[in-house]
Amino acid sequence: MSINLNDFFGLHLVLLWLALAVMLGALEWLRKDWTMAMLAAAAVLAALIALIVPHAWYAQLGVFVVASAIGEVVVRLRRRAPVGDAPTENG
Repeated sequence: MSINLNDFFGLHLVLLWLALAVMLGALEWLRKDWTMAMLAAAAVLAALIALIVPHAWYAQLGVFVVASAIGEVVVRLRRRAPVGDAPTENG
């Protein structure tokens, strides 16, 4: 009996999203810049959608893309904001 992984992951998209989240989490552990963490969080969110609506892969992909974009914008804005620079009275 052979197992075709395309069929397996096609039927179990939750596992596919969670596997992607684990891989992105491992990359974040190496990089430590929060970019991959946001992508991993988006993959977990897509896995939750896959639990609720298992056959709507387009909704899962849409949630992943939107959550990734929002996460990346948040990461970039936090990187750009100066830390500890409080405005002074004299300018």
